[in-house]
Amino acid sequence: MEPVSAALIGPVCLLALGCAVATVVLWRRLAGTGVRAVLARSGLLVAAQAALTASVVLLANRYFVFYATWSDLLGNDPAHLRVQHVQPQHAAGRLVERTETGLVPGRAGHRPDPAKDGRVDRLTIHGARSGMDAEAYVYLPPRYFQRTERLPVVVLMGDGAPTDLLRNADLPRAAGRTQPMVYAMVRLHGPADCMDVPGRHATLGATYLTQDLPEALASQYRVTEAREGWAVAGTGDGGWCAARLAMLRSDRFAAAASLGGGFGAPDGDLYGGSERYRLGNDLLWRLQNVPPPPVEVLVAAGKGDEQARRFAALARPPMRVETSLVDGSPVSASEIPPALAWLGARLRIPPAE
Repeated sequence: MEPVSAALIGPVCLLALGCAVATVVLWRRLAGTGVRAVLARSGLLVAAQAALTASVVLLANRYFVFYATWSDLLGNDPAHLRVQHVQPQHAAGRLVERTETGLVPGRAGHRPDPAKDGRVDRLTIHGARSGMDAEAYVYLPPRYFQRTERLPVVVLMGDGAPTDLLRNADLPRAAGRTQPMVYAMVRLHGPADCMDVPGRHATLGATYLTQDLPEALASQYRVTEAREGWAVAGTGDGGWCAARLAMLRSDRFAAAASLGGGFGAPDGDLYGGSERYRLGNDLLWRLQNVPPPPVEVLVAAGKGDEQARRFAALARPPMRVETSLVDGSPVSASEIPPALAWLGARLRIPPAE
């Protein structure tokens, strides 16, 4: 029985209920001032509290899927990466280097004005947790320079240069059709770039995308910290990565858009010889065997994409999946603007911010 199994959670909840009822029923019978009476009442309270705490923890874990297996919890899976310490080889304060670019086209006859045209920055990020060095391009909409509130974030992933996403999606125009959001564009060279891959030359791509990149953005810009304001999207392999990150890290991302991505486990030496770890990266298997996370996913795929159809059919609450089936394959860049509008309609900033 895994931590998310109803066969475990059900009996624990029943035990908690039984302990609570026993405490109420037996409390008067155990009244008294003697040591035995005090110990008996204390035992009832401790047992009821422990059972109630265990049931709440298990129910929360089932909903958010923090630990899908005992191996995830105990860290004894041979493919589970454990990084005890990463020593950054860069001086404090130099983990993120920001450079302004002139990539956003200005208005004809006018000097570029971020408050009217937006701005594109290039970040060089030295990941303190992943140990990875990578670049990201960040598009800040005009609204960022007009007001002082925090904005939602969309992480865009593709197999081309980050600037290709900027041009192919006509990002400034697309961003103007939805709520103001900050867009972080990163390049993927394959599925391994968004996974924590075990092995002699291990990479921590998932750690970089879910920890180092968000922290780098938060250190440079006014972005929300709440998961309700974060989304991830990608094309091709980036589409698989987007769906994977949202499903495995629903504590970080509330929504995802997969454009032309697959949903099975990628081929290759990515799992350290662990079949369990490989299955955990098969998104179709997860939907059949692991409680679904509380995320929303947009799937844009060709009309003949059976994996996409199966992924949508397997999804169940609290996970929600919408499909956009188009002619042709792969999915063209023209699908990016409507996907961004879809994400923008689902992200929000909590009132406290």
